[in-house]
Amino acid sequence: MRELGGVGSVCLRCRFKLLVTTRARARRGISTSSTAAIVRNRDSGAHLQNDGQATPAMPITPGGLANDPTMTPPRVPRSSIPGRRSSSVAMFQSIVENQTKIPSSLGSQASGTASIELVKDVARIQTIMERDGATLAEAYAYFEENVYPQIIKNGAGVPQIVKNQIATVLLDRLALLKPRDFESSRLPSVTRITEVMIELDVLRPSAWATLVIELIQHIYRQKTVPGAYDSVKDYETAMALRDALLHDLLGAWRVFCAQRVSSNNNFSRSPQTNQLKTKSSRPGAEPQQQNTLQNAFGAMFPQYLVPSLLRPTFAAFATYKLLTDPLNRSRSTEGEAVPFLQMMKGLIPQARPPSRKDFEPIFNTFPDLPRFVWPKKQVKDVSNSVLNAASVFGDKSDPKRVSVHRQLGDAINRRNLSMVNQAWLEFWGDAVTPDDARISELAKRSEMFDYFIMAYTMMRRPQQAIEVWTSMERVGIKATIKTWNSMLQGCAKANNAQGIKTVWDKLTKSGMKLDIAIWTARIHGLFLCGEASAGIRALDEMVKVWAARENPQYAALAVQPTVEPVNAALAGLLRLKRSGDAMKVLAWASKQGINPDIYTFNTLLRPLVRRGDMEAIDEIFATMQSINIRADVATFTVLLEGTLNHIGDLPPTQQVAIVERILDAMQSSGIEINMQTYAKILHLLLREGDRAGEPVKAVLAHIWCRGLDLTSHIYTMLAEHYFSRDPPDTVAVTALIENRRLHENKAIDRVFWERMIKGYCQAGETRRALEIFDRVFVPGTMITFGTLYELLRPLVVAGDAEAAVRVVEAARKIGRADDDAVPKWRGSHGDVGEGKRYWKHRFWHLAYEHGLMGEQLAERFREANL
Repeated sequence: MRELGGVGSVCLRCRFKLLVTTRARARRGISTSSTAAIVRNRDSGAHLQNDGQATPAMPITPGGLANDPTMTPPRVPRSSIPGRRSSSVAMFQSIVENQTKIPSSLGSQASGTASIELVKDVARIQTIMERDGATLAEAYAYFEENVYPQIIKNGAGVPQIVKNQIATVLLDRLALLKPRDFESSRLPSVTRITEVMIELDVLRPSAWATLVIELIQHIYRQKTVPGAYDSVKDYETAMALRDALLHDLLGAWRVFCAQRVSSNNNFSRSPQTNQLKTKSSRPGAEPQQQNTLQNAFGAMFPQYLVPSLLRPTFAAFATYKLLTDPLNRSRSTEGEAVPFLQMMKGLIPQARPPSRKDFEPIFNTFPDLPRFVWPKKQVKDVSNSVLNAASVFGDKSDPKRVSVHRQLGDAINRRNLSMVNQAWLEFWGDAVTPDDARISELAKRSEMFDYFIMAYTMMRRPQQAIEVWTSMERVGIKATIKTWNSMLQGCAKANNAQGIKTVWDKLTKSGMKLDIAIWTARIHGLFLCGEASAGIRALDEMVKVWAARENPQYAALAVQPTVEPVNAALAGLLRLKRSGDAMKVLAWASKQGINPDIYTFNTLLRPLVRRGDMEAIDEIFATMQSINIRADVATFTVLLEGTLNHIGDLPPTQQVAIVERILDAMQSSGIEINMQTYAKILHLLLREGDRAGEPVKAVLAHIWCRGLDLTSHIYTMLAEHYFSRDPPDTVAVTALIENRRLHENKAIDRVFWERMIKGYCQAGETRRALEIFDRVFVPGTMITFGTLYELLRPLVVAGDAEAAVRVVEAARKIGRADDDAVPKWRGSHGDVGEGKRYWKHRFWHLAYEHGLMGEQLAERFREANL
């Protein structure tokens, strides 16, 4: 009988039984060094150098780390493999090939059979590692391609000895090598290592936790200071990679915690815990030490002995601290972290608060971790103080109202009369006189009538505005002061000063009680129309009418003057560059007892900032302070526009100092910095190009430190900044998309992806643009024909007819006009059309010219363009 590893003569049957017993103990954290030596020959293990080459390993006993949680992981020597160790491979093959001869009485651990091919493939992993210049990445790739599929196929039929050999040859080495390069794409993630270990029933808690702690330490050590990176791209890429590491950490815990005994937070206490509690409750007994976190953690995982769970317990606590630290957590992992945080929040109260002393042995190996897990200064959590952007369309519980409001808003912005008419038809309906149900709906949306009146008035369609007014009264909705205000605003937007005077005359004769808003609208409108003198007279008239308010003739017209109409006059005068008259209006208002507000000072600041009059700006702020008026967001927006203009001319350190000073000033003023403010700052900075790279990084760091996510708008600005370089930096754009996993981010809007398609096409990387089109838009997301044209043109030039035809076919279903929101109709073929104008776009002309349409589609194109 052959001898094995220096152990005395043992028959094959007994040898196999001994191996199985050893492995069973190893999985439960029991050290059996004498039997472990049989399974893991001192010379059979191998670690890797930083370049991924195999080197001989220190012996790793199955129960060593599990039995001694304080044990320091063995240092990895850098020498090369001294030669082939085919004897160990042959030994393994011999044992497994003869396993079918073992009687079933040896227990379940010895049950199961494996194909000869699987045994040979497992042995080949060792052979691969023994080759000169071998890398662990090659061995792992062979495992995933050849061994793992067989394990899945055979299931319970794979003997534990085969699984243990995989752990010895591959998984243990991966756990030791991974910390040297957590970002490696050739080595499996920590999550994947954990999955395979648990699936093969070879996870040793302490050794696995060492890998997790290494990952936590690596995340903590990531530099988050923008100055540590040379460019915005480098900084953003580093932060994205850090998020990826957090995803991997959470993935590993998700897999590990799937083993726990309960899926809820009411965890059962361990027997040791109950015993301690019983003893301490006896009268006269000395108080026992409260349950430790390690014991509470062990109660969740009874398959492992509590002494082997020191490192996993610390890893769990350190992960909890990392995820709840406002300076280190990431918004991108918040949802994924919820299950783990819920588990820990249910677990921690079951034990006394963890202290450094509880985990002191671990810090001999990881001396940096205590300062991260138990920081001296606690940072205030600012994550709950984020301001959400106000809804543009108000109550979104009324889809009909939202739809019409959006259409009308687009029509006003584009000054498109046909769009207003179409929106009115959708709002009012086809019938001349609506039925009772429709009237009831219209009554709930009465403010929409005012909006339509303003739209028609600004397009100089007074007759249609009157028809809306008449329709409103026909269904029992009375005009209000807001209705008159809408007409005044419409006249102002139409630059129709005579219209303002006409509306005002009719209003004053109607007997309607006026308010401050209607007076302000009149004054503001006259200044917008360039009628400054008329605006000043209207302001003076307001004061005189108020003074004569006792006269019944003026009772309905009289409104006490306030700062709002004064501000309207100031803004109008400064816009017309009549600053002298503006100061006279301020002096006049003071005599009337009208005090300025923050809007007054913001109005005065704007031209001063624009021309860089720092002395006058300082005087404004001194005046504000003297009357206890605090700056608001608008104040700082004005300052930002002036201060950040041409900031690229300054040295980088001065640029950063200015931006940080502005941000600090806003916070000290009690102003919440929301994402719109950040976007404004970044827009102004990116306008300077790469010259403002340092302050851009500072702003991104400010966002990241608050645990906030970049918005789709900010991502768009960053990507367009990279595209604007000469030559376009498409590598940076791709890194931004992939590192931030933007394809998985549901908050990224259509505009971003359209800009990416155009940018890639203009940079000559049509293939990447086509990939985005297939992934984002082909499933059904609408896309403008302008973007489709930018994509189709390079495909035609390149002669890629197959891709071009595919784009044209998809365009018929998802294309929409660029700057024409004519309501869509659904054609007989189920696709979406937009009338003749739909077919006028140059995209269809390009497709038709190159024969990319089918005969039916081409016929419809010809009909529309007759």
